Amino acid sequence: MERPTVEKAAQSGAYKISLLETDPARYCLRAVLAGMYLSLICLLFWAISYGMRDVSFGKVIASGFFGVGLTVIVLTNSELFTSNNMYMALSSAEQRTSWTQTVQVWVVCYLGNLVGAIIFGLLLFGAHILQELPADHAIFAGAEHKVHQTATAIFFKGILANWVVCLAIWVSLRVKEEIAKILSILLIVFIFLYLGFEHSIANMGTFTMVLLANGPLAIGDALHNLIFSTTGNIVGGAFVGLVYRYLSPMAAESAVAEQIGAATEQKKASSSA
Repeated sequence: MERPTVEKAAQSGAYKISLLETDPARYCLRAVLAGMYLSLICLLFWAISYGMRDVSFGKVIASGFFGVGLTVIVLTNSELFTSNNMYMALSSAEQRTSWTQTVQVWVVCYLGNLVGAIIFGLLLFGAHILQELPADHAIFAGAEHKVHQTATAIFFKGILANWVVCLAIWVSLRVKEEIAKILSILLIVFIFLYLGFEHSIANMGTFTMVLLANGPLAIGDALHNLIFSTTGNIVGGAFVGLVYRYLSPMAAESAVAEQIGAATEQKKASSSA
């Protein structure tokens, strides 16, 4: 049964808005940390991609490490915009939160993730890591590819990305052991990275680093990607939450469904007799 997982996710959504309203500084810090963690793993992904550019399975290895970022975010209770797309949509469907509160969490979390990406980029800049990146580094080519796609392509890749990411979160909610939770996240997140889908918060980190490194990227190009990847991520994440909520209705709804089903079966039996 999915119902216990739905209850758990809905409760998480209610807790998020409660924390934001009662202790906004603590909530915002959690969002900033998530942006920093994901930016760190973005740099690792591009560094491995560049270092293993001549190895046939280099992309496999680089993509395999990306789930570490989401694992850290989950295990440290940090606040990630994309997973909150699922949590808050579901909690509002369950009437644990209002849709206004859902949008409030999304906006604050998104901005917090952005601040985290910028802070991490500035730390790298202060360490002279970004200035020393070679012109042919994978991060520059990757950023160019991301921004030079059509809005439609970015939007649908955004849906696909957060569909996969939130499936990873959902599966992790279903398992009890920490090792199972970690493995499920690592293996499922690998899918969206390897297939090249668009994750808005990961893109924040990539674009911030490229801009600070004076790479071949304009702010307008970055915004073009972020606008459509963000909207796609919202759709993809909300889809996961709302679908599983529909598949696991509340007790009252289940009772109505059972009554309808029983009446239908009785009608069939009467007809066959």
